[in-house]
Amino acid sequence: MRRFFQHPAALLTTPARLTLAFTALYVIGTLLIFVFLNYQLRVVLIAQVDKALLDQQSRLTLQYKEAGIPALLRAVRGELLSRGQSDRTYRVFDASGKKTLEVGDLQLPAELPAGKGIREIDAQTAGDGAPVKARLLTFTISDRIKVYIAKSTQSTDELMASFRSAFITTVVLILLLGLAGGWWLAKRFWIQIESFNQMALKIVNSGNLTSRMPVVGNDEFSVLATNMNAILDKMEKLFQGIRQVSDNIAHDLRSPLTRLRADVEVTLQESDPKQYRLTLERVLAELQNMQEIFQSLLSLGQAEAGSLKIRKKLLNLAQLLEDIIELYGPLAEDKGLVFDARISADLAIEGDRQLLAQALSNLLDNAVKYVPEGGKIVLTAEMHGDKAEIHLDDSGPGIPPDMRKKVFDRFVRVDPSRTLPGTGLGLSLVKAFIELHQGSITLSDSKLGGTSFIIVLPVK
Repeated sequence: MRRFFQHPAALLTTPARLTLAFTALYVIGTLLIFVFLNYQLRVVLIAQVDKALLDQQSRLTLQYKEAGIPALLRAVRGELLSRGQSDRTYRVFDASGKKTLEVGDLQLPAELPAGKGIREIDAQTAGDGAPVKARLLTFTISDRIKVYIAKSTQSTDELMASFRSAFITTVVLILLLGLAGGWWLAKRFWIQIESFNQMALKIVNSGNLTSRMPVVGNDEFSVLATNMNAILDKMEKLFQGIRQVSDNIAHDLRSPLTRLRADVEVTLQESDPKQYRLTLERVLAELQNMQEIFQSLLSLGQAEAGSLKIRKKLLNLAQLLEDIIELYGPLAEDKGLVFDARISADLAIEGDRQLLAQALSNLLDNAVKYVPEGGKIVLTAEMHGDKAEIHLDDSGPGIPPDMRKKVFDRFVRVDPSRTLPGTGLGLSLVKAFIELHQGSITLSDSKLGGTSFIIVLPVK
């Protein structure tokens, strides 16, 4: 805790600022409530005192009307006996203005305010002469007898003082508890954020993306840590992919570049124009192959980043598949493969014909390339609800289970020796283009003994 308070950034944290802001609002709100309650309570208590004075006025008036001045004086003394005389005084004047009675321990001024009704005056207690406030009722009976009744408000003032003391004590306790809770939250928040900052600095300084944020509990910080760890997982995967891409590019381009250099060096030693032409043709073929690699990488990067423009429109998927089969059917026959297609006629979706054609062509190209002579390829396509499903099964050697999650990565080749032609980007492009259409591609074992690719595309 001491380290938290000594840290200069602790008071600048959001919970600390929120605690101070809510504390200020609480104090202002409490003061307004206190003023309102204090006023209302005093009004109610004074109203009770005034009502008691008016009740006494009614009783004294009734007594006078029934039996005259003696009954009035007896009623006054009776009030003192029943209610006590330490906090009240009665003063009575006759028709000539002569004071006929003054009883009670509350000391009133010699000259009382003129007029009728109830008003507040200054008085003194009988014992020590301490100043007190009093409520004074002035009224006349039959326009002859003038009566003053004074009632001290000392008990009311004491009750108000007790109320203020209790209210202030409660407010202070709540305020202290609120500040303590606020500082505890601020400390907890600061510790969590500080751990995140330290971990982030560690990752930045070391470049080690294997570090992860600590996940504790099920609160917002744990959710934030989980999301940050997911980002780190993605970044680590991307950086690993970059390293792998670099290694694979170096591996795939080293051989053609070596061949190009050897051809050029040998040709430069010759003076035969025909040999020059043959060398240039080989160089052009190698350059075209390298250009295809970089073009595939560019398309793949744009697709994964979401910047590749996709032009969706109503597409006859059955016709697209027929066109691709017409292209790859003869290639399969030349290799001695059996190519069987079962395509429903009502396949219509919204998609980009060029991207889907490239994706499906890459799959068929792989099938024709890897299935040995005498094998079989089966392509089926049909609607299932609001989705089109395409299955490509073959009787080839299949893909090992440990490679099935990797075949869609860049430059991953099932043929580790890389003796067969290819860049290792075909399936990566297939997956990227299918996902651009909000579709999915998975693979499993085929009933033919090889691999089964399943493509699911939404109609819209």
